[in-house]
Amino acid sequence: MTVRHDVSDDGAVHTITIDQPPGNVIDIAMCGELEDAIATAADATGGKVLVMRAAGSNFSFGASVEEHLPETAPEMLAALGAVIRALVRFPYPTLVGVQGNCLGGGLELVLGCGIVIAEESAKLACPEIQLGVIPPAATALLGAQGKSRIAEDILLTGRTVRTNEALAMGLVNVVAPDGELGATVDAYVERHFVPRSASSLRIATAAIRDSYAADVDARLTEAERVYIEELLPTHDGVEGIQAFIDKRSPAWKNA
Repeated sequence: MTVRHDVSDDGAVHTITIDQPPGNVIDIAMCGELEDAIATAADATGGKVLVMRAAGSNFSFGASVEEHLPETAPEMLAALGAVIRALVRFPYPTLVGVQGNCLGGGLELVLGCGIVIAEESAKLACPEIQLGVIPPAATALLGAQGKSRIAEDILLTGRTVRTNEALAMGLVNVVAPDGELGATVDAYVERHFVPRSASSLRIATAAIRDSYAADVDARLTEAERVYIEELLPTHDGVEGIQAFIDKRSPAWKNA
């Protein structure tokens, strides 16, 4: 198992931890486990907050590059897309703690959550464009959040964003001192969610997220279509992935 689901004694706090050393790479199998864990937490009537965490020194090196080859890319996109949709439609508040490198599919998981707490030294990036591909979920989530200028900046360059810059961009809500991520997350949860009514939190979450979730779903469906129908048939849409696997520089044909 690469995903753990823990519940506080009072049932208020559900914690899902991804744990696939060394870099918590997100693959199709992990996505299935995540979707199951999220569904179980969603059904908990006493739940007040879902906390997403990652074991180790890095949140995630991203989604499996190998599974983005044409043979498995549609399945990979569908699997990760299902997780993102489940997070966006989750019935009560979601919070994620981020440490170390948070790349590609890892950042897409983060963007799918409501509150983001990141260690000061964390590094966030969607480097897919450097491999000639796109991150459908990040494209959809940033668009639905009204962050198209930020999307153009980080998705079209693939550059790395440090936590304080991500805070200024609105990608991060709270900065935790290095080494204090767990304590900062726990304190936030205990102060803002545990004392609240579970039913009221569900109603408030639905009021905030329902129209947003519908927008994300439509944007994500279109981004997935573009990836499969327009990007994968091109030379460069596969060349960057294959070059990464082969540990060589890509030979772009610009087509």
